[in-house]
Order: sequence, then C-alpha cells, then structure tokens
Amino acid sequence: MATDGAAFYRVVLVYHLFVCWYRVQYPVYTPADTSYGGKWKYLTHWNAMLQLLYYLLFGTLSLLPSSLPPSLRRARDYTFHVLLLPLSVFVAAMFWGLYAVDRELVFPTWLDAMVTPFFNHQKHTAILLWSSAELLLVEHEVPSFYQGVPLATLFPAAYLTTVLFVNYQSGVWAYPILAVLQLPGLCLFCSCSVAGFLLLFWLSVRLGRAVRGGRLKTD
Repeated sequence: MATDGAAFYRVVLVYHLFVCWYRVQYPVYTPADTSYGGKWKYLTHWNAMLQLLYYLLFGTLSLLPSSLPPSLRRARDYTFHVLLLPLSVFVAAMFWGLYAVDRELVFPTWLDAMVTPFFNHQKHTAILLWSSAELLLVEHEVPSFYQGVPLATLFPAAYLTTVLFVNYQSGVWAYPILAVLQLPGLCLFCSCSVAGFLLLFWLSVRLGRAVRGGRLKTD
C-alpha cells in the first residue's frame, strides 16, 4: 500500500550514506575514468549521481517531524517520474541486456580485478530496485506526459551534448560503438536516444497511474 514514504526514504538514506562511505573507502578509477571527461561521460555515472542526490535530499527531509511542503512534494514527484524511474530502467536494461549478449561490450573481464560486485550492482542493479520500490510504496502525484516532455527531452540532449563535446575536445568516445558511426548514423543514434527516453517517460507515467489505480487517460 502506498504511503507518504517517510519510512522508505529513511531506509534508502541509510543505504546511500553507506554507499558514500564505501566510495571513499574503496575508490574505483579505471583507465577510461581518467581520460578526458572522467566518469561524467558515462550515463551510468549521471544516473548514480542523480539517485544519490535525490535520496540523500528526501531521505534527510524525511527525518523532519513535519511533512513535505506541497512545492517540494511536487518537485519530488516530477523528478521521480520524469528522470529517476525512466533513467534507472534504461541504464539497468541496457547494461544487463548487453552483459547477457557479450559482457565485453559493457564490463570487460579485466574490470573484475578493479570493480567489486557491490560497486557494480550499486550502479547497475540497485538503481532499478530502489526506483521500483518507490513506485510501489510511495504515493506520488503523477505528472501528465506533456508536463514532463521539456525535461525528458532536455536531459538526454544535455547528456549527448556532453558526449559529443568530450569527443570534440579529446577524440575520446564514451562508448566504442560511436566511433564507427558516420555523421548520418550519429544523428540517427542521438535522435533515437532522445525518442527512447521519451518513450520510457511515457511508460513511467502509465505505470505511476496504474499503481495508483487511476484511469490511464490520453494526455
């Protein structure tokens, strides 16, 4: 049964505080992380940082005796459905889907000596588990599709701009597949990426309304 989420956010806050401690105690830097753009050229890192900030903020606020102000609650619900849930689904599905086909595409075997299983699952598995749990356990005011389109378009566009800028400055591609694409293919890839994220946001809205028992209206 969905609630205001205070207990849920407190549990997730403890987990993410542990993650912060773990990252400090066991830092991970692969050769690709130290190249131009660092970790910020990877969508996985964008997602991990978004979840970390989101849950640290609302986990801390859940400790206060008063409930969330309406403006903060709306901001939380909007962020969750427009960014957090779609991005978590995308990152987890892409990583584990490609891992099942050929792990060398996303997590080469030589990384096993540098990246612990906890760190790997924290970035590629737990993100989806926490988002799914929040969808089921926390009462959200689900935004309409058209309310979320601007941010759901801007976010992937901003990430792709970062990827292109890193390549322009250094010649480094975040993902090897981009290196083999000519300009038309690159344009198609970027367009499909934005469209795919919008589709995931649309599904997020539908799922949110279905969980709440609302009728799935056409926006």
